[in-house]
Amino acid sequence: MADEADRLYGLPLEDFVSERDAAAKALRRAGDRDTADALAKLPKPTPAAWAANQVARTEPEILDAFLASGTALREAQEAALAGDASSLREATRAQRAAVEAFMAAAQPLQPAGRKLSRAMSDRLRTTLLAAAGNEELSDALAEGRLALEAEAGGAWPPPDQADVAAAPRRAKAKAAARPAKRAEGREPVRATRKAKPRDEAAEREAAEAKERERAEHEAAKREREALERELREARGALKVRERALAAAEKDVRRAEHRLQAALAEAEDARVEAEAMQKVLGEAREAVDATRDEVARLGERLD
Repeated sequence: MADEADRLYGLPLEDFVSERDAAAKALRRAGDRDTADALAKLPKPTPAAWAANQVARTEPEILDAFLASGTALREAQEAALAGDASSLREATRAQRAAVEAFMAAAQPLQPAGRKLSRAMSDRLRTTLLAAAGNEELSDALAEGRLALEAEAGGAWPPPDQADVAAAPRRAKAKAAARPAKRAEGREPVRATRKAKPRDEAAEREAAEAKERERAEHEAAKREREALERELREARGALKVRERALAAAEKDVRRAEHRLQAALAEAEDARVEAEAMQKVLGEAREAVDATRDEVARLGERLD
């Protein structure tokens, strides 16, 4: 169960549900109903939780630094409550630096083939800040099995994230306890099977499937609402940038008109300068000729 859960939470997000259901069916066919039931209850991670899991699985140094910073922060908070706040500022600074490193590692990831949007990144950051102060969430993240994300303010929504990390352990403990009960004569195999009529099992499976569907629907709803908010923000930003573009285009047109006018004026000045150069040349020639005439007449008078 633990290995299978690890495999599921390491898969691409879009493959989680189909692989989980297929694995649960295979376990039921093999007669391991308890493990199958526990596996079938594993919730599909949200995009932000999936991204956190992938960083936890592929960047152990970043994960270790993040977990250590969370532990140090919790200890500093406890010390502050006891009257010693000397280490709280540094622990908070170190924890936020660890969160930023985690966020940077998550940015290239693409849950369900889409890059992390700003809304997804904000939810991931909120989740990491919540996990840093909560040991159960830190444990789930350390195992790479984070399924849900923290809400605004760091609240952790039901179902309890600790159940995801604990489900494999509970299934294993339950399976280990069954042989002991049978050995004591308290749970004969045949009696156990007869105590679970097929219609009751079918109803339970249907209820579990309905609950999974509800949880996934809620997760999809939250993701859609986040995407709608992001779309509204993007549209608002687009309008602002379109207005800025229109103003810039108008300024460019004005500058081009001024340039054309300046070029035309420069051309007129060039033509005028050439004409003046011609007049200047003619005037110099006339002066030279007059000087020659004056010299000639002076010689004749001598």
